[in-house]
Amino acid sequence: RPMPRQPSAAARFGTRFHAWVEARFGQQSLLDPDDLPGRGDLGIDDEDDLRALIARFESGPFGDRVPHAVEPPFALVLAGQVVRGRIDAVYAEPDGGWLVVDWKTNRGQTADPLQLALYRVAWAELTGVPLGQVGAAFHYVRSGETVRPADLPDRQALEQLLRGPV
Repeated sequence: RPMPRQPSAAARFGTRFHAWVEARFGQQSLLDPDDLPGRGDLGIDDEDDLRALIARFESGPFGDRVPHAVEPPFALVLAGQVVRGRIDAVYAEPDGGWLVVDWKTNRGQTADPLQLALYRVAWAELTGVPLGQVGAAFHYVRSGETVRPADLPDRQALEQLLRGPV
């Protein structure tokens, strides 16, 4: 088994931003991020950068939009493996569908669309709605860009990826 690693400064910074989003929309965490091993914000001393990021979020497309859920947990069994996680935010769409959003606080757009594919399948199964009614996006807070990858894999394709080549 791999040994735990000390979280990177960027991960700790992202944790602080996510905690702020939860507080902004009235969600209360069951645990304080500092209570989780390796998830604390020790060593984060750039409050100016955090304030700038928050201001950027507030002026962006999700600043005034109230999410249906913040950090909803999920557990999926895919190809015999349990995949657990939390979705950053879920929004009800005007057309009756849903949008799952993952906040990205890093400077580059390097996120893996498979993360959104998992979130999308998880939300569809949690709510019992067809997968086609669930959209997914990364929102890069620093740039204000929202990226909605096309052609995200469905459950069957995700399971095939986990099984590997036959």
